Amino acid sequence: MKRWLWWTVIGLFLAFIFVGYGVTKRVETAKSYRSALELGQAYVNDGNYVAAKISFQDALKKKPSDETAKLYLEQTKCYEQGLDQIENKQYSKARTKFHQVASENSGLSILVKRASEKQMELKEVIAQSKNFEQIYARADSLAKNYEYTSSNTQLAVILGYGNIKDNYYDDIRQKAQALKRSNDAELRALGYNVQPPVEDELSAAELAQQNNISKAQLEQAKVELQKNGVNVTDLDDKQVIKVILQARNEQKSISELTEEYK
Repeated sequence: MKRWLWWTVIGLFLAFIFVGYGVTKRVETAKSYRSALELGQAYVNDGNYVAAKISFQDALKKKPSDETAKLYLEQTKCYEQGLDQIENKQYSKARTKFHQVASENSGLSILVKRASEKQMELKEVIAQSKNFEQIYARADSLAKNYEYTSSNTQLAVILGYGNIKDNYYDDIRQKAQALKRSNDAELRALGYNVQPPVEDELSAAELAQQNNISKAQLEQAKVELQKNGVNVTDLDDKQVIKVILQARNEQKSISELTEEYK
């Protein structure tokens, strides 16, 4: 075989190998991209936004200029930032983030839906919180003027709100409960018959004090629960106090009640 023909054959063979490798590489890259994108969507559906971001970033490594992966990543980041702002009680900022997510119709439909719901939810929370702060200010002013009953009437608007136990309202609920307890104490001192606060309104320390439960009794109850197979790390002090009260009311020992708490 002539030398030029030999080198031509070798050249064609090498070209075939490199072309084949390039095609295979592109196919593998496209497959990895689709897999990362689909995995990210699955994580979003499950509410695992940290893992979703990692998957979308992996998709972008395979296709750096891909607009879909970029959009999904930014949308997920924005939604997660909104959730973080809710945790920090920055409700107005969170609502702005959710509005951005909900406005992106080309993005993940599940995030558009969730963000729209959060946006509407926060709209009510922001309005109600503002209203409750104004009501509380009036109640506080009345209490300072010794008008305890009128103050409690104002507080009843806050504490009687259907969703007042939602985490959104923790601060205002606790302030209202504390002021009501103070008002009630003043009214009792003046000779008025005021019902004691219900257990849910009391802190663990207040509930213990009201029922003459010492710190030593509380700790002993925890020891007995643990000894009988109850994981006391799953119970807060208030729950343990309620176990003690139940034992008193039913005239049983802590050990006899443990089956209910396992």
